[in-house]
Amino acid sequence: MTRFRFVFACLLAVGVTACNDAPITPQQNYATISGKVYDATTNAGIPNVTVTALIVNSVVTAADGSYTIVNVPIGQGEVQVTAPSGYQQPSAFEISVQAGEHFTLNIPLQHQ
Repeated sequence: MTRFRFVFACLLAVGVTACNDAPITPQQNYATISGKVYDATTNAGIPNVTVTALIVNSVVTAADGSYTIVNVPIGQGEVQVTAPSGYQQPSAFEISVQAGEHFTLNIPLQHQ
């Protein structure tokens, strides 16, 4: 009976040790894009501007012109901005993001 208890204790210790390993997390399949939309002349942030990444994720800039778009699919695509009244509509910005990347894109807007 003593030998059985020893073997059982060893197997239990091995099993508990194996359970303490950190779980394997799946590879992150998304990126984050953030930055600021600002007036090209004054450098002041422009609020309430819609910024769209890869046609699927849109946000509106904060009072200081900052924005963050999360869960952006990895790969190549475009970021588009809907210019507010009084500003020229900029061309789309070509981007390429990797899994887990935090991509910074600051966007200057020109007055009309």
